[in-house]
Amino acid sequence: MQVKKYTASNMQEAIRQIKEDLGPRAIIISTRKVRKGSGAFGMFGKQILEVTAARDETPKAAEIKNYNGLLKQQTNSGSDYENEIAFNAPKEPRRLNGGDNSVQFNNLQEDIGELKELVQDMRKGYRRQVNDDATISHLRYELSELKNIVKSLVTQSSELRSGDMHDNLIALFQQLCFNGVEDRFARRLIEEVHKKIPKKEIDNFSYVKIYVARMFMQVLRIDGNLTEKKKDKEPQIVTFLGPTGVGKTTTLAKIAGTEKIAHPKKKIGLITLDTFRIAAVQQLQEYARIIKLPVRVVNDAKQMKNAIREFRSKDLILIDTAGRSQRDEVQMSELRDILKEFPSFRNLLVLSSTTKDSDLSEITKRFSTLRLDGVVFTKLDESTNYGSIFNHTIRFKLPLTYLTTGQNVPDDIETASRERLIDLLLNISSLES
Repeated sequence: MQVKKYTASNMQEAIRQIKEDLGPRAIIISTRKVRKGSGAFGMFGKQILEVTAARDETPKAAEIKNYNGLLKQQTNSGSDYENEIAFNAPKEPRRLNGGDNSVQFNNLQEDIGELKELVQDMRKGYRRQVNDDATISHLRYELSELKNIVKSLVTQSSELRSGDMHDNLIALFQQLCFNGVEDRFARRLIEEVHKKIPKKEIDNFSYVKIYVARMFMQVLRIDGNLTEKKKDKEPQIVTFLGPTGVGKTTTLAKIAGTEKIAHPKKKIGLITLDTFRIAAVQQLQEYARIIKLPVRVVNDAKQMKNAIREFRSKDLILIDTAGRSQRDEVQMSELRDILKEFPSFRNLLVLSSTTKDSDLSEITKRFSTLRLDGVVFTKLDESTNYGSIFNHTIRFKLPLTYLTTGQNVPDDIETASRERLIDLLLNISSLES
């Protein structure tokens, strides 16, 4: 694989340089704005674009299925790809003054650099306080994965170019795929944009990027009213479900804390079903003490009914559950037996944004036997790849409710919004800087 850096005043110039040097099979890995010139640290120098591109030097003939056939295949959840995404042309995106052509790829350039440094260290004979065989194996796997991504994008980008796709759209397709969006979803979106975007604007990268973002926003379902009290004056009851280690208890405490701060008069009660771990009960009790909220510990449906009856005058009841392995049918059955007695509960599936795409699908399918009303994605601060959130939304059509971004209670949580999610994926805010 050949990787090179280029500097240019804009994206069009960079693409021209890359094509001339690496050929039409090259792909863009990352771009960033840098300053070059006089002054300390280049502070007063001219701002230019630095683009990193790659070309697979020994491309293999790929066996690529007809794309229309791919759209008709079934997803893991049994739905039809052709019906999963419906795009309408968005309203006219506003034009940005001085918007640059930069494309962000979630620090992939830095990741590659770090991997190269580690490999070089090992070649020089450096040894870290870890198992060397495991380290070497992991590095080989990571480098192999990166090489496979580049090869795949080289092939697919060539296909798009052969279909007379504009370079701006190809660059955005590559960005979506590098950020973890499944290639068939990304391709469907880019092809729809190609059909609908005003031809006079196709050369304006900032305009195209915002147009892509607005079309992508159409497939996102958001539910930001999860904690509002019901009209019948019954308390809103929300349960937090999910596998171990995703942060259910912390997420519940964050929501309770933010609600209490925003609405001091709001009456909130906490319940925990997580009696498998004594530490979990103690953790929630400590949160409840700090926030000054009542908490009840229950073990079965009967005790749950008693706790709900005791909290009947509350506005909001939040229920913590024990982490369940989606593959442990006994644990899942126990949870179903309790929750089936309470069809009015709103069940939130809590998932970590660091979880592999395939595992997210398996977890969701197993927990879907409990009837899910929404999803919380946690640990965004620990992830550099957010495409799995979009893949999950397209596959399962569950509304996104909250995002968590750290361990601080109650600060590191936010209500999900389309604008925030799209910015994570496409870094739209950088166009305005």
